[in-house]
Amino acid sequence: MAPPSPDALGAGRGTLRDDGVAPIRCWLFFLPGAFTPVCTAELGWVDELAERLAPAGIGLRVVSCDSAAVLRKVTDETGIRTPLLSDFWPHGAAARAVGEFNDSTGRARRSSVLMDAAGRVLARIRATVGDERRLQDHLDAVPGEPSTSWS
Repeated sequence: MAPPSPDALGAGRGTLRDDGVAPIRCWLFFLPGAFTPVCTAELGWVDELAERLAPAGIGLRVVSCDSAAVLRKVTDETGIRTPLLSDFWPHGAAARAVGEFNDSTGRARRSSVLMDAAGRVLARIRATVGDERRLQDHLDAVPGEPSTSWS
């Protein structure tokens, strides 16, 4: 099965930046559970990451197997502006499509997948259980983008 295009996940050409330019690549930032301690810590910096990626035409979407109602509560309580997308039903379909669903836990792995507008995977970041991903790792992993341009 081919991975879904970023457009199908609400993360591609259909979403414009503030200057009207569409992202040409997008990080899909998978969370095992939106209210877990590590996920909550990561959500503390996703808006900063999204802001730093936008000038390079890179979008960021947070994806969780939690229901839309849970993700709405997370947004309301945290004030996060980065879109949170529910992969609730069919359960984990987006995470499965890009190889980031953990069948033994029934949740997405704590991972990030960078995709282009054609649905090709360009980079992947995975954290070990209980560990947090780092903002800088996402900036450093973008092919063809020197990390010095992100400062």
